[in-house]
Amino acid sequence: MTNGQGSRCDALADDVLQNICNREALIARLEKLHQHQTSNQPTNQHRVQRLLYGIHNASLAVVESISAWNLGKQEEWYRKKNIEAHADASSSAGSPAVGGANDGPIVGPDERCPFNTYVWNGQNYLQKMLFDLDFVGDIPEAISVLGAGTSFHRNPFLLSLGVGELWWAPSVTTTAWKDTNLPRARQAAFAILLDEHHREERSDGAGVDGASIGRLRRGAAYSATFYPPEIDLAALGVYTDMLDPPPTVAIAICCAHLVLGSVDADVTDKLLYLTKAIALKIFRQPLSGLVCKARAYNPLQPPEGSAHMVKLVSLFIVHPLMDPERMAGVPDEIKYLTVWMRALVNRLVHDGPSKPSSSVDKIFHELDADYQRGQPASKSLGCDDSNKENEFVSRNASVQTEAVSQSKPTTNDTSPRDVLKAMLGEEAEPKQLIPFPVAVTVNLREGSQLVSVNGALKDAAVLHPGDAVRLYDAHESSNWTVATPPTENENGSIAFSLRTAYDHSRIVAQETAARNDVLNRLCYPYKKDGDGTFVHKPPDPLPTSDERTRHVASDASDSIHSPLVVKEAKIWKLVPEDEDMRTKWRREYDDGAVPWDAGQTDDSGQPNRITHFRVRVSLEAIERSCLDSPYPLDRCVHQQRVNFFKSVPLLDVVDEAFHTVCRWHPKGTLVDNVKWAKLSRKMKFLSNVKNSKHEIDMAFVRRNEDRKLDLERFRAIFDDIASIQYPALSKEDALSKVVWASIVMLPDVNAMMWREAKRMAVSVEARRVCAQIRIAALVRRIFRRQDYLTAKRAAITLATHVRQFLARIFVAKLLRAVRADKAYQRRCQCSKTVQTAWRRFFWRSRFLLHLERRAEEKRQRIAATRAELRQLRERELASIVYRDVIRIDSTIAAVTIYFRDESYLEDANSMLLKVYVPSTRETFVFNLEEAAIRKCLEEALFSEGRLAWEEMLKENALKELTKRLMLRVVRGRPIFLFNRRNVVEKGLLVNQRVARADGEVFILSTFRSPREFAFYTYQPSTRRHMKTTLSNAKLRSWLGEPQAEGDVGLLDPMRLGELIDWLVKRVVIRENPQGDNMQLLLQFEAEEERVLKLVTKVQAQWRRLKSLRCAKDKTVRQYEKVYVRENQLFAYRNVDTDERQWVKPKLLGEEDLDEPVDEWRKEETVDPLTGKKCQYYANYATGQSSWLSEEDAARMVQRRYRSKHEVDLLGRKIQLPDIVKAMKFIHGTRAKYEQDPHKLSNAVNFALLVHCLDLDFAKAKPIYEKALQQSPNHPLIARAYGIFLLASRQAPHATCFQMACRLFREANVVDPTQTKFQSAAEIYFHWAVLVDAKNPLALLNFALLHQCIYRKYDHAEKIYRAALALDPTNTFVLENYRLFINERYPGGAYESLGPPFSVVRRSRVTEAQPEWAEWSKMVDPECPKQGMEVFWYNRFTKETRFREPNWNHVWETRLQRSRCVSGKATNWLEYYDTRTQSSFFYDVYTKRFSVHQT
Repeated sequence: MTNGQGSRCDALADDVLQNICNREALIARLEKLHQHQTSNQPTNQHRVQRLLYGIHNASLAVVESISAWNLGKQEEWYRKKNIEAHADASSSAGSPAVGGANDGPIVGPDERCPFNTYVWNGQNYLQKMLFDLDFVGDIPEAISVLGAGTSFHRNPFLLSLGVGELWWAPSVTTTAWKDTNLPRARQAAFAILLDEHHREERSDGAGVDGASIGRLRRGAAYSATFYPPEIDLAALGVYTDMLDPPPTVAIAICCAHLVLGSVDADVTDKLLYLTKAIALKIFRQPLSGLVCKARAYNPLQPPEGSAHMVKLVSLFIVHPLMDPERMAGVPDEIKYLTVWMRALVNRLVHDGPSKPSSSVDKIFHELDADYQRGQPASKSLGCDDSNKENEFVSRNASVQTEAVSQSKPTTNDTSPRDVLKAMLGEEAEPKQLIPFPVAVTVNLREGSQLVSVNGALKDAAVLHPGDAVRLYDAHESSNWTVATPPTENENGSIAFSLRTAYDHSRIVAQETAARNDVLNRLCYPYKKDGDGTFVHKPPDPLPTSDERTRHVASDASDSIHSPLVVKEAKIWKLVPEDEDMRTKWRREYDDGAVPWDAGQTDDSGQPNRITHFRVRVSLEAIERSCLDSPYPLDRCVHQQRVNFFKSVPLLDVVDEAFHTVCRWHPKGTLVDNVKWAKLSRKMKFLSNVKNSKHEIDMAFVRRNEDRKLDLERFRAIFDDIASIQYPALSKEDALSKVVWASIVMLPDVNAMMWREAKRMAVSVEARRVCAQIRIAALVRRIFRRQDYLTAKRAAITLATHVRQFLARIFVAKLLRAVRADKAYQRRCQCSKTVQTAWRRFFWRSRFLLHLERRAEEKRQRIAATRAELRQLRERELASIVYRDVIRIDSTIAAVTIYFRDESYLEDANSMLLKVYVPSTRETFVFNLEEAAIRKCLEEALFSEGRLAWEEMLKENALKELTKRLMLRVVRGRPIFLFNRRNVVEKGLLVNQRVARADGEVFILSTFRSPREFAFYTYQPSTRRHMKTTLSNAKLRSWLGEPQAEGDVGLLDPMRLGELIDWLVKRVVIRENPQGDNMQLLLQFEAEEERVLKLVTKVQAQWRRLKSLRCAKDKTVRQYEKVYVRENQLFAYRNVDTDERQWVKPKLLGEEDLDEPVDEWRKEETVDPLTGKKCQYYANYATGQSSWLSEEDAARMVQRRYRSKHEVDLLGRKIQLPDIVKAMKFIHGTRAKYEQDPHKLSNAVNFALLVHCLDLDFAKAKPIYEKALQQSPNHPLIARAYGIFLLASRQAPHATCFQMACRLFREANVVDPTQTKFQSAAEIYFHWAVLVDAKNPLALLNFALLHQCIYRKYDHAEKIYRAALALDPTNTFVLENYRLFINERYPGGAYESLGPPFSVVRRSRVTEAQPEWAEWSKMVDPECPKQGMEVFWYNRFTKETRFREPNWNHVWETRLQRSRCVSGKATNWLEYYDTRTQSSFFYDVYTKRFSVHQT
């Protein structure tokens, strides 16, 4: 290879790489934009469109650059073989001179120019382009740009057609891009398909199954679309020697000579059109040149001038007589040669072939006439024209691997694609075969022949090689043939293989079409419509985009999408229909045609939970567990509805059939002879009985009454039919056979039975689940009781041993002191007896008291919980302002409006409108702000001014909000929306006229709907609207009963005009008595309103008179005065209900009740938990009440105070498990250290034990130092040793303090959450305080723990003071406390915002001003740090600060807690602060505060 040629190939490769990188960058940007869309971020449609257009142009550029690179590589191959493209070289080599000087290289029969594959990142890039844009189908903006019907699989150019269809697409194909160059796109599609063809040939040659394309496409016919066929000189030489050859053979060879350039230059130079003589002359050219040219043909670079020749011969090639399927009695080479030339014409002739030419027809007719005249001569050569069609079929069948279809196209205008499909021999699906389910599921991978099985091998053993199966969908799937039987692999998995690679594109296309068909989605949500015909519905949702693809990238800008993977897909085996013994309903179920919610009705009245064995479960969860399973029914864990289908009572089925027939048009309550005849024809009753129609008619005659059947007669007639059809069976068995063979397939009956079967399955499953839960609960209770008893026995044993140990020590001391005393020995026996009796009484009393206390605490908790729930429920019920049931388009919904005041929102009030749909059990919630509510109601009520909340919360006003609800039905699911625009009248406008009232002009419009009349007025002067409605039922009641039978009066549809005039005359427009606007109502409504007002007034007067007579007496007896200590006021107590109120009952008038007596009274109340009466004590004169006596109350207060003080000081109370854990750990620490003192964990634990519990600082120090040397960065050792240094006050003190601080900082870096130190703090430091709370050193360690580790400085100070209270002279505690106090000031290690509260106690106030409110300035006379004597103190919050408070924040806080008392007329508002009990002023304009008004 020369340097120029090598540099040219490198430049072409660089162009390819640059175009690929450009395309991959655009795809990466589109993927990133798609990921932002899936994360609920908005997507710019214009940006998506620009990216798609860029990918379209980049894909074309990539294919063109790869084709140019391939040509360069082929030229390099030519030069390596030293085959130069000139006539001299070919003639000097001895080759026949069949072309001119520029015919190109002539390659030998064994040497064809190889087709090169461009590999990018280890993969053929042209192959990658076929599926790397599959994810575009998940982008809604891309679908809106390219069209809903666009498939993105095998569509790298983002056109409406894929590469397979684009090759054969006409020139007028519409695209989404205005400047699309379709010839350029067709050339690019051809290059991709050519690469795919070569890839299949390499796979076949290597013995590997090609998964991308089926084996049916790997024949000579498919190869002929790219390359000319191998020409047999002996077979075609017979035709060239004929004087009058067949016209199709002559034209085919002639056109091949012209296209391949194997004709002499003197013939083709001035050739403008073909005649019969020229065609025969070219036909008789030597075939050797044609063979050589055909072998050296390069699809990427046709010979020079071939485009002109292709256009010249296009009219001959596309002629109907040249249709390969119509050619009979000709060799296969001629047919394949015609297929190749037709594909070449479709690719190179951009404007398409023109209309059929009469001259071309004339040439064909002349050649055919000559051929017919010379037919005997032709017969002598072996060309028999008899049964040509059968001969073509047999020839074609000999080439294909499988038999071709016998059907032939009936039209003469067959496209090349149709020719290719016919010649590929795609086998039609076997007829009279139906899918039979296999009791397993399979996992599929697109492009793979291997199928993995989920299930048992014996269930999959029904599949044998050669069986036809359907995968994923029983009706939409293609037929696949089993190649190998299911076998179990070494890893336990089961798999079999198909003859062809699995392709999911057909099902994806069907699902895409179903999703795009809006009418199909809305009107046919299930797979079957009302007539029983099938409509498309995917059986199961496809995997998401994340499940379909996975990304494997060699770098950040590269991504490759893997084929689709389908898991848990169903499989059906195709069996002859006569071998299938299933009933029709079972076939529909097995095919997946019965959805889970088939026959679903309104179940709002049914409970959503069920209780068995005192266990309550959710029916919704049970339903999810009972979903249909593809596995055998005897292996299903949960109940299946198909098991209960035949358990539905026969009478229920017959009754449902009766009601279904009654609903047939015309609807009624009885079955007449017409409906019975229709039912018998549809169900084919007595089909196996002679004279069946007569028997059916006679059964109807015997049972009818007035030629109609009621329910009882309908049942009886079915009994008669059953006895006639099955006379040998019993009545019940015969009826069962008739029912299962006929009426169960009525749509409504079938839906009812599936619904009942589902209910029965769910009920049985719920009972089983409840039983399982109950059994599990009983087992858990047994084990928990055993664990509790074990722990209880252990605790009792431990407490017993502790008490025994302490008692033995105490007794030993006493015995040593008085062992020689004889009197003690005499009294000992008596004391033992008394002590035994006393201990028994004491512990029994304490145990009973403990049980009572626990029961009382439990009752109080339950009562508090119930009170809280009751309060929440009452608050929710109290917020309901409106309830109603509405009906919109046969959909019933319950509407509830909740009022939410400013306590829920910060700005204004609002309402919550909830719409509950019983049919779907869904609730739609609409949050209505005050502005939206006010706007809606002011427009609906025609209010001139601003409505108050009292007016908007009225029932008539809130009802206007429900009129703005709209209903949308999406996929059979009702969805409610709230319309914030004006309400539009429903119905037809039947009348419109001008009306006058009170000197005003109104336009009165009358609308009529199927259910009501609506009257709508418009007042031009004020632009107000008014409306009223009249329902049909109210209209009939208003008009009254007709005078004579058959007389409907004004309700006659023919008298609609009179009825409207009559109604319009009775429309009343008057002033609204409840407002200053006008009111529209009908005459009868005005009369009813007047009567209602009179009746209401009379009833109110009577009730008032009657109630006043006895109310005052009852009030005096029912109420008494009680004193409330919290408010220091008297309240009025209801003696019966114990309810209290501050306001004196109004019925008392000016009189008042007597003052309560200062005494304790015993009162009774009822325990809400047990329902028993209990007593308590109350003093209504002082406002005190108690459950206990004075002695019990005093003991309780003392016990609570001691317990609280102990918890505040030492932390939470230790529990029994903590005691057991600590004792076990402490006892094991000493033994482990003695066994292995060099182990780090043993040394650390023992050092903590000696430090915290033994308080032996000298012994602990060397152990700590050794452990620190072994692990200097361990946070536990660092914190423990730091506390030890501070507690032991090691010298020098300053250095030790700095070292301790450094250890604490390093430990916080390694263990910031203190998780590694928590156990040590609980087991050693906390346990030491609990064991010996009177030891100041133990308290010192605990204080240092809170000071240095937890940084709770106030709590540490409390512990310090408690330790000093025990031993004020302890130097360790004193020095640590002084250091702690000094370091709490600013700049210290424990810096605080202010001094501790102990400093406040010894300080005095130096300055307090009214502007400072609760803050004051104080001085510490004993301050150890100079310059920090003065600090600020808040007397309410007990807060201290060294720095001056933020007065703006103080005033804002004070403004929030104060209330405005006066000053609304000026800019200064006066506020009263209840905490400080003082007033201040606030300027609303300048935002200034002052204690004095300026």
